[in-house]
Amino acid sequence: MIQRTWIFISLISWMFMGTDSMAQDSFSFTLKQAQEYAYEHNYDLQNSRYDIEIAKKLVKENTAIGLPQINGSLSYMDNLARQTMIIPAEFMGGQGSDIALQIGSRYTTTLSGQITQLLYSGQYLVGLQTAKAFLETEKQKDVKNRMDIRDLVAEAYISYLIVEESISILDSTFKTVSQMVDEAGEFYRTGLMEELDVEQMELNKATLEANLITTRNQKIIAYNYLKFLLGIGDNQQLTLTDSLDFFLRQINHDYLLNSSFDYHFNIDYKLLKKQEYLVVMQYKLAKTAYQPTLAAFLNASTNAYRENWNFFDTKESWYGAAAWGLSLNIPIWSSGSRKYNVDQARLEVDKMKVLDEKVKNSLKLQVETVRNDFNKSYMVFLNKKQSLQTATKIYEQTVIKYREGIASSTDLNQKYNQFLISEAEYTQAMFDLLKSNIALSKLLEKV
Repeated sequence: MIQRTWIFISLISWMFMGTDSMAQDSFSFTLKQAQEYAYEHNYDLQNSRYDIEIAKKLVKENTAIGLPQINGSLSYMDNLARQTMIIPAEFMGGQGSDIALQIGSRYTTTLSGQITQLLYSGQYLVGLQTAKAFLETEKQKDVKNRMDIRDLVAEAYISYLIVEESISILDSTFKTVSQMVDEAGEFYRTGLMEELDVEQMELNKATLEANLITTRNQKIIAYNYLKFLLGIGDNQQLTLTDSLDFFLRQINHDYLLNSSFDYHFNIDYKLLKKQEYLVVMQYKLAKTAYQPTLAAFLNASTNAYRENWNFFDTKESWYGAAAWGLSLNIPIWSSGSRKYNVDQARLEVDKMKVLDEKVKNSLKLQVETVRNDFNKSYMVFLNKKQSLQTATKIYEQTVIKYREGIASSTDLNQKYNQFLISEAEYTQAMFDLLKSNIALSKLLEKV
């Protein structure tokens, strides 16, 4: 009985685990949820976070340069043929031939350690500030990257919905056209319709079917691109829960046209200011090459000299030594290399001032251009929306008249083509409007 109970519990646990695994293979997102997911899983944003971590490590690396540095060394030497020195016999109290004297011992080992502490270095101080400035720049880049991915996800999300809308319209029309082709075939067999008219209707059906195939392929591409932006795997499914009407209702036409623009709050300008500060710090860093560097050090070593290899014999002697001191490095003459390096850095600062002015004027021009584009897209969308409603009504009425024998096949074909053109223009106008809404909202966004 107990064994059966455990089998039952294990089976239930496996079922729940399987359900959880299946749930992880399917996602259902609003646009906001999709953007939040992309913030964590988008490939570029993952690397952007790594860039920030790398910059943090760079700050710590530069900080460590000014902290105590400890190094040790161990050297061993085997004097296979010891150096010989010739000493006059008189030096040794004798007379006659000079004396050949071998110097040193057969084996020598030295164990040493050194502690250094940087006391003053202009390059260190400014270099540390530069590393911190680089970190802030990477953080600002991450903010911009998140905004870019957010808007790319929005465009991809909307593109997919628009393609779905086009398929829905085309599919509904295809069903109507297919039904009319079947009816035309019956009329032709009873002699109530000419063969040319039937062929024309079949051609319309074939053309519409080809459009459907192309549009469905576009849907697959849009779907895969959105999954790629979100960082969702190939074996995972995605469902979008927001509608096009939702996005159209979010458009605040009057606000976007009349709101003021301040480039100080623009993400591109703020990133430029971070980069400008970084260039200024590079200029200061170049000037520190003229400053002296002061460091303190403490050295300690011990040496062993042996005729036999017995370094681990504790009865044998080791000879120690220790010293401390200060080291002052004063740059005196570099044949102009330091000067030219400083000149280059100063010119880079001047370039940034020009770029700053350029970006200010460019942003102002960009806002006005995107505003005009948004307003144009808005007016065109309203026009194409009304045109599609009118074209749809005319086509449906023409179909009724054609079935009643009042309208000719030529009239029907003309209204059919007119409807398809209106549908294509409407979906394109919708996409242009929503895309320009995203672009203008981003420019006016205060970061």
